[in-house]
Amino acid sequence: MPTTLEKISRWATELKLEQIPERVIDKAKLQIMSMMAAVYSGFPTRAARAIREVSLLSRANGRASVFPTGDKTSVTMAVMANAAASMALDFDDYLFMGHTGHSSVLASMALAEELGLSGEDLLRAQIAANEAEGRLGASVVLGHQNGQLWTHIHSMGSSLAGSLLLGLDHEACANAMALALYQPPMAMWPGFMGPDSKLLSAAWPARDGLYAARLASWGLTGPLNILDDKRGFGDKFAYQFLKQMLTGWGKVWVTDTLSYKIYPGCAYLDAAMDALFEVMAEFKKDTDRDLEPADVTKIQVSTTLLGTQMQKLVDSQDLAGITAVRANFSIPLSFAIAIRAGRLTPGDLDDTALDEASSHILALAEKVQVRHDWSMTLQMIETMMEHIPLGTLLAELDIRQLLAGGRDFSSGSGLLSDLRAQDVLRIAAFLWERTPRLVKKAGHVAAGGISRLVGTNSGDEQQQKFDLADIQMDKLGMPFGAQVDLTVRGHRSYSHRVDVARGAAGYDPAKTRGLVRKKFRDTAAGLIGEQKLEKAITLIENLQEVKELSELTEILSRD
Repeated sequence: MPTTLEKISRWATELKLEQIPERVIDKAKLQIMSMMAAVYSGFPTRAARAIREVSLLSRANGRASVFPTGDKTSVTMAVMANAAASMALDFDDYLFMGHTGHSSVLASMALAEELGLSGEDLLRAQIAANEAEGRLGASVVLGHQNGQLWTHIHSMGSSLAGSLLLGLDHEACANAMALALYQPPMAMWPGFMGPDSKLLSAAWPARDGLYAARLASWGLTGPLNILDDKRGFGDKFAYQFLKQMLTGWGKVWVTDTLSYKIYPGCAYLDAAMDALFEVMAEFKKDTDRDLEPADVTKIQVSTTLLGTQMQKLVDSQDLAGITAVRANFSIPLSFAIAIRAGRLTPGDLDDTALDEASSHILALAEKVQVRHDWSMTLQMIETMMEHIPLGTLLAELDIRQLLAGGRDFSSGSGLLSDLRAQDVLRIAAFLWERTPRLVKKAGHVAAGGISRLVGTNSGDEQQQKFDLADIQMDKLGMPFGAQVDLTVRGHRSYSHRVDVARGAAGYDPAKTRGLVRKKFRDTAAGLIGEQKLEKAITLIENLQEVKELSELTEILSRD
């Protein structure tokens, strides 16, 4: 019987671009623009420059480009430098479930350029990597690391992309992924929420995944059962490994859920920033002038559990001063910077400028309060449940395993630290009131999971098995909402709520396309020039017609 990795490799190596829906390909093209914008934005930062210079000091020969300088080096050194820059200001993309672009886009681009491959080859490898990485992230969602701390997805994704671009057969491809997952990286929160080490989160894993593909091309073998063995990957990264998420290949596309950041910062920041700029616009309409820091008496930001836990994580770090990395995860700091500048762009996160204005930024940030709004969290859950058969998944959970050893779900992940017993009851009551039939159905199918806890066989033995193909990915949004209540001098108040951030899955696709193009233009124009910029957009939008990727990478590099 084939292992999980062998099933994945068989699907990937047989995948043809014409089998991928056009809407998915279009999203992948936007992902390239958005990720290049992230690279350009991070390029000037001190930490990205350090990693770039060290990478180039290796004097490795190759044809892969470091952006935007156009320096040529080996594939592994290029992806190191580019992935580090793309993480510098947290201006990357995300999907269900993972921040895949650092590897799916940048590793694929580096190797495709090195090998003289086409735009079609790039898209095929990029999308396959997205699909594998998103599923691997979902498989360990019940674990001690989440979001961008799923750094192991980059090892698997780049090894898969590398295998496809190298033309490996399905056996060698499976071994490449097995090698990549044999010693998976495990990043830690203290190194992510403030220090420069954050920039290495995807750089090292993406590099090592490409090494794994090269080794597999020479016949090196790995543990093909690494995702199936009880002592394997799942045991180390999840309280309960959801191997069910590694399904639905070719039937459903996680690339459909790609969400593009319009502001540099964590994904949970975007809706709050949208709401802030709306209330600032209302203030200007009311007063015929821009909002000034001195006008602000108080700002209250109501958001989901995910947003408030992000804030708790950054507040828990003992950090001196204000850095771009710290601001990327802090709603109060980002708000203070945005109010002072009237915008929030990569240029507003220059470390020197932040340091010089730190006392003013901190003073304004103290007026911003972030609170958890259960109605928003529950609405987020309810919205996602409309497209995810959560009840079927719950029925398959082994509750005894989840509770074994008195595991503390709040430690490490930082996402569940205030989820108490009474809060679980509030969730149940809310969902019962809002969607009674949905809750009853979920409760019915969950009987199997509960029966395993109490040691009975009351569950329906014939119940439906969870399959990722049952998720309506093309309709699944990323509803990380927020509401901003601004109080200014004179006790005037302004309020605005945003349920889906601009550019996120679930937002208007036509508007998203315009936003991503603008993001790319704004970051690229000053580095590669207007003429190259417009040509780059044309090439990316017609990537299937690009016969050799160097045609694009040369345009993406400055003269």
